[in-house]
Amino acid sequence: MIDTDKLRQAVNTFVHQARPSDSNRQSPATIGDINKLIDRTATVLNQFIDEIEKGH
Repeated sequence: MIDTDKLRQAVNTFVHQARPSDSNRQSPATIGDINKLIDRTATVLNQFIDEIEKGH
């Protein structure tokens, strides 16, 4: 069975960790911000895949 609570926690962690470090909304995204977003996206997607695999 897929642990939906674990998946929700993964999404919440993603939202927290993927935000840019500069809180100024007018600042452009840096390469570091974009790379961080890519890494965090891959992490959360892999957590979803892990849960799907455990569900089978």
